[in-house]
Amino acid sequence: MKKIMLDVTFFTLITGAVGLLISIALAFLIVISKTFFKYGTFRVFNELIVLGLGILGWYYIPKGILQLFFFLILSTLYQLYRIIRDIYSIDTRFRILVLALGKDRFEYAIFSIKRVSKRIIGSFFKYFAILIAAYPISQSLHAEIVGVISLLVGIILVLLKLD
Repeated sequence: MKKIMLDVTFFTLITGAVGLLISIALAFLIVISKTFFKYGTFRVFNELIVLGLGILGWYYIPKGILQLFFFLILSTLYQLYRIIRDIYSIDTRFRILVLALGKDRFEYAIFSIKRVSKRIIGSFFKYFAILIAAYPISQSLHAEIVGVISLLVGIILVLLKLD
């Protein structure tokens, strides 16, 4: 049992870290673009939905490359939403001020990512804890029911904008 949990922990760390790097790169590209990115569609990736998808992913997807890609995509989308939400929560007047002071978008993007770096690390650990908690649940007797209930509650929270 210890070996299985060590494998799950290592797997989750790898997919979470690679997903974090990809999401930081994508967030950087989004911030330096001239258009305002509408990240509302990513609201679907709240903690309960990620928990439900994690439970169902551990339960249904066989170990291998498919499972790796599933959890990598889940990690990237969850963390990308968190990073973009945190960056865009910075006051728009502050963004205009920084850009008006002669800083270019590249410098602004670097500054914004540095400014939310603690939250980025926090979202990584939150993702890690959710998936580590999802694995034992996926090995329980009624894993499908718990996963589907978690998904339904997460979707209700998104629809009511309570996340």
